[in-house]
Amino acid sequence: MLIKFENKSHRVKGLAFHPRRPWVLASLHNGVIELWDYRMDTKIDEFSEHEGPVRGVDFHSSRPLIVSGGDDYKIKVWNYQLKRCLFTLNGHLDYIRTVQFHQNYPWILSASDDQTIRMWNWQSRSCLIVLTGHNHYVMSAQFHPSKDLVLSASLDQTARVWDISGLRKKTVSPMTPPEGVGNDMFGVSDVGVKHVLEGHSRGVNWASFHPTMPYIATAADDREVKLWRMNDDKAWEVDTMRGHINNVSCVLFHPKKDLIISNSEDKSIRVWDMNKESAPQVHRRENDRYWILAVHPTLNLIGAGHDSGMMVFKLERERPAYDSSPSHKRMYYFNDNYIIEHVFRTQSTGEVSAQIFRRNSRINEKPRTLLYNYANRQQHCVLLMFEPMGTYELHVTDKKRGNDFSRQTTHKGFAKSAAFVSRTRFCVLDKNRQIWQRDLKNEVKKKINIPGLVINHIFPAGLGRILLRTPDSMVLYDIQAMKIVGELRIQSRHPIKYVVWSAKHKFVAMFSKSNIHIAKSNLDECCFTFENSRIKSGAWDEETFVYNTATHIKYLLPNGDKGIIRTVEDPVYICQISPSSTELHFLNREKKCGAAKIDPTEYMYKVAVTKRKYKTVVRIMRSGKLVGKSIIAYLQKKGFPEVALHFVKDEKIKFQLALQCGNIATARETAEKLEKIDPKGGAACWEKLGVEALRQGVCHIVEEAYMKTSNFDRLSFLYTITGNTANLQKMLNIASQFRKDKNAAVSHFHNTLYLGDVEQRVECLKKCGMKKLAYVTAVAHGLQGQAEAISKELEGKVPELPDLADAKLLKPPVPIIRAKKKQDYNWPLVEVSSGYFDGIDIANIDLSQPEPEKSDQFEDEDEDVMGEEDNKDDLGGWGVQEEKKKQKAEADDDTGDWGGLGDLGLGDMGLEDTVEDTAEDEKADGYFVFPSSGKSWDTKWSESSTLAGDLAAAGQFDMALHSLNRQIGAVKFEAIEKRLIDVHNMSHASLPMLFGMPSLTVPLQRTDNEDSSLGLPRLCYSLQHCVDMLQQGYKAVSSGNFPKALGMFRDILATIPVLDVPSQDDATKLRDLKNICREYITALRLEAARKEAKEPAKQSALAAYFSRCRMQPMHQVRALLNAVKIAFKLKNYKATAAFCRRILEICVTGDKAQLSKVVKPAQIRALLKRTEGLNTDEVPVDYREGEALVLDCKELKPLPKGAKPVKCPYCFSTYLKEGGICDTCGIGRVGADVTPYVPRGNFKWTK
Repeated sequence: MLIKFENKSHRVKGLAFHPRRPWVLASLHNGVIELWDYRMDTKIDEFSEHEGPVRGVDFHSSRPLIVSGGDDYKIKVWNYQLKRCLFTLNGHLDYIRTVQFHQNYPWILSASDDQTIRMWNWQSRSCLIVLTGHNHYVMSAQFHPSKDLVLSASLDQTARVWDISGLRKKTVSPMTPPEGVGNDMFGVSDVGVKHVLEGHSRGVNWASFHPTMPYIATAADDREVKLWRMNDDKAWEVDTMRGHINNVSCVLFHPKKDLIISNSEDKSIRVWDMNKESAPQVHRRENDRYWILAVHPTLNLIGAGHDSGMMVFKLERERPAYDSSPSHKRMYYFNDNYIIEHVFRTQSTGEVSAQIFRRNSRINEKPRTLLYNYANRQQHCVLLMFEPMGTYELHVTDKKRGNDFSRQTTHKGFAKSAAFVSRTRFCVLDKNRQIWQRDLKNEVKKKINIPGLVINHIFPAGLGRILLRTPDSMVLYDIQAMKIVGELRIQSRHPIKYVVWSAKHKFVAMFSKSNIHIAKSNLDECCFTFENSRIKSGAWDEETFVYNTATHIKYLLPNGDKGIIRTVEDPVYICQISPSSTELHFLNREKKCGAAKIDPTEYMYKVAVTKRKYKTVVRIMRSGKLVGKSIIAYLQKKGFPEVALHFVKDEKIKFQLALQCGNIATARETAEKLEKIDPKGGAACWEKLGVEALRQGVCHIVEEAYMKTSNFDRLSFLYTITGNTANLQKMLNIASQFRKDKNAAVSHFHNTLYLGDVEQRVECLKKCGMKKLAYVTAVAHGLQGQAEAISKELEGKVPELPDLADAKLLKPPVPIIRAKKKQDYNWPLVEVSSGYFDGIDIANIDLSQPEPEKSDQFEDEDEDVMGEEDNKDDLGGWGVQEEKKKQKAEADDDTGDWGGLGDLGLGDMGLEDTVEDTAEDEKADGYFVFPSSGKSWDTKWSESSTLAGDLAAAGQFDMALHSLNRQIGAVKFEAIEKRLIDVHNMSHASLPMLFGMPSLTVPLQRTDNEDSSLGLPRLCYSLQHCVDMLQQGYKAVSSGNFPKALGMFRDILATIPVLDVPSQDDATKLRDLKNICREYITALRLEAARKEAKEPAKQSALAAYFSRCRMQPMHQVRALLNAVKIAFKLKNYKATAAFCRRILEICVTGDKAQLSKVVKPAQIRALLKRTEGLNTDEVPVDYREGEALVLDCKELKPLPKGAKPVKCPYCFSTYLKEGGICDTCGIGRVGADVTPYVPRGNFKWTK
């Protein structure tokens, strides 16, 4: 049984599947009707107008209608789109058990405890007929799928078949008298009983028609299921199926197989084989009785309602076993006990093996996986993997013998998984997780040892390689070189189930139920994606992975781009994409091959953009199959605005794209057009253009933009920094003579400063009314004539000036180079190279010539760097220099046209154009290509180790916490987080640089080798650090400071997970250290609980438990002395004597000098002699000396005898119940399933 959906609710009494949508309708005992999407696990709606339990529901086959019947004697018809009840049908006098729509006519059939069956017309909302004849509750009634029959079951121990053909003829064609009925002078009833099925000894709860054959199944309170056969004349019992031990509630036929499914109040579902070829399958629940069953009309889905909800399940897996290679245009699959070959080009099929029979196995057992050896060209070599028994079959036939399978050889064995690795070799993974290499005779050739890995599955990876799945990673292993080639971490909760390699093994797609990983041939991850729906299958179309869910066919590129290609009605399994990329070959659940049309335009366009296939880009854009805005947005997002620039029509978008890709000429042209359309918006565009042009250093465009926007201050500063003093002088004249705005005075003064014109500065100050400041300026610069004139205007009230003999005047710098040509005028800060489309007429591009392959983002970084020198002169490439094309620049219409100054009415001010506006000079003679950046040390660390400390040093804190959760079951990280932060901060050194520059960060490594596999980060915590903390903990225990000691031991446990252990000896020491901390923490918790306990017996028990903890001899003696003191006070002399013996044993074997400070053996011997004579215990204590003691660290009590302890996966403390955080370490979750904690290499943590 494969459960696809499960829901917890009140008792479910009725179920129905929607015929087309993935919906299931459930009626509950509390009167609510729930509508669920079982594929998305989502409740869609609920309906609650019934009073009391609702026992029957059904969907209409074509309309958005629902019918329900309940204990309130009412039948309600609902519209689930309008989410309301349309009307109610009244007439029954007792509980309504079942309701059903007719598949063709507007009829509703209902069965009730009033011993009647009623048929209703839901269009006229009237009762057509009442069927009487049962003399007890009618428990179920249903229409025949295709005939004019009704089947009912009653507690009167019978089932009845009713003939409703007369009613159909009468109601469907009222104008035409029915043959043989309308002419009967005595009158014939519209409905009559055709068969009465008698055979059950108790009441019949359910009866069902077979969908295609003349069979009936009944279920009754006599715990039996009966199979009946009928014809036009009679019905008779065929078989009785016994096995249920309580009332059988419901029985149905499987819609596609010869199976009968029944459920019962004995909490079980049983599947019976009608042909008696296999034993019944039994599926049980622990606490819930089953009440109802429903089957999907077209899919292999079954619904079951029980006391606490419902579930939707399949009886078996429907995925076919097949194998397809992108390099071979054929596929092999298993069907009807044959291995079939299918050729995609010709759509022909043929058998490549004899019929396969499996003896001593379950009937109809199908292989889960099929593997074909494409490397062997002389033989058909096929591996069939069967589950859950874990067996395989190897079938080998000669290709030259055609359909002659007389010499076919078959070998069998046990394995969890297998993979072909060469023409005559394959590897198997046995149940002990060992890998064996075998030949085609199934003989073992060698054992493959891969230390340090827990292997759960193996996948094919080409010749000489296998792909291994561990609990938290995928590992690529080279069998011949006997080394790990690559590794990719995965989420342990989503294990990889299928692996698909591209042609020539350039890429690999690994996917689970909901995750897809795309990686290169060395398992360097390219991208990862998550799907809400279950991923079914996938295949490669060159460098595009095409996959499907239950409803959609999608694509995924190695750079992470994905999208939807089309929808599908039924689930299919993709086998291969045709060479033209327009057809998708698939295999459906009925093992039938087919082909579906797909439109690859979208992903081919994205691949062409990424791989720089420009002619393909132009061809697709010309076709007009893509939506414009989405493609423009994609190009902008991926950093290719220069491509979109040549296809977009909207001027605003074109302007933004031109700025984004740095195309100043196009941006200027577009800004002029926008200015004519919208002057206000055009001014904003000129402002943005000025910013971008200044960033690139295209000063003549900056000048024009400042003119258009009347930004005089910035224009003056631009002339200053470019040394254009002639235009700067004219700016001064304009500001002093023509400008009337409020900022003219400030601009005038600034221009005098830029030019060093003191006389104009004095005049500016005088015009502004600052005569005293003008006087000071004139005197300071030696302008005596102007100073005297100003003094007269001030009437002698001049300011007193200090001695200016040593004063130095502020003068503007003299330009070193004055711009005479454009290349001198522009001073580029950013080099923008031309692209493939610059200067090319797209409409006239010749698309018939093939284009050379370009390097793309999918390639390795090293390959990009090596190929750049060769591609330097190649046309095209985003940012790659193309052949220079001379273009004649547009000449300005009027020398000195200021554009934005027209509003001021200044006209032509005679500004000189000192630059030549030619497009040829815009082109750079050359440019610098930045080398591809390598991997950072943080990236290398995170890729080279799974140790939490190394991941934290790399800044991957989420991965570090996930690794701890996966390896030691950690769920509470407060104690470990501080260690991880310390490791990160102390794994880098910061070197100060010059003032104003950021510091240089240098990684600190454990080794001096720069190889990524060895250069792991230096960790600030070490084994010696933990040992020192342990000694401090010992001292705290000796001094009686138990809270401090408890904190020290827990700090050690919080530090151990981040440590690196380079040797087996250190791993052993660290394991012992962890065990010591566990014992001391438990001991200190016991002592704290003893101090809080009020009952003397409990104090004595806790003291006894404390003495059993494995501690240092001196600490254990002190614990025993405490236990002796408490037991002697309670007059438990027998327990006291036992504690005394243990003290004396420690004194004999331990350090006598140290122990003499704590205990005197003579006193203990005297006490032992005294208590041995009494040998009684007055107060019963839950402790027995000499018996094995296993404590529940939660309650601090011994585990009951026979109870199986549950352990913390990190510190191995024992508990009675699973779940919750460990009270000892405060880190791990009790009973969590984890992989062995591996700090480094092959050293595993064990108890």
